[in-house]
Amino acid sequence: MSSRKRDQEYVRTTGDRSREELIFATLSLPVETDARVAGLVRVLNDLPCVYTCSSCGGHPDLRDRENPVPEGYFYVQFILEPTEQGFLSLGIIDLAARNVDNENLAVKVLNCTDNPKLVMFHILGKEGIDPDEYAREIRMLCREWGVALEGSMNGKRR
Repeated sequence: MSSRKRDQEYVRTTGDRSREELIFATLSLPVETDARVAGLVRVLNDLPCVYTCSSCGGHPDLRDRENPVPEGYFYVQFILEPTEQGFLSLGIIDLAARNVDNENLAVKVLNCTDNPKLVMFHILGKEGIDPDEYAREIRMLCREWGVALEGSMNGKRR
């Protein structure tokens, strides 16, 4: 373990926890989805090996909200299983963002634990980007690349 001091806050985890345990612990938290990003969250959860864990559709009043973004912005955080299907899903998520608006829609790594077994990703849309347009682009790319969306979420619940 590195002795470097990190300025960013992060969750400490034990090194002996498996990736599956970390994913389960993260996804066990109660999450409410804003209506503005609900369609995008559904599409992301239908992608193979992708699990959303936090989102916000933007709000005019940021007080008394956990991790809000202003109106006209949105974000979705997700976990990715490091499998071939998972990396294909990540590639589609990133390509769709670049196709919709390379300047105002970004996908980046968000590692908020001290354990490299659990890497999260963060999608940020700003300047009025439409999350439904982004979801449509993801669906179109899935058809183009032969990635089936329907039924994937049911398998994950098991």
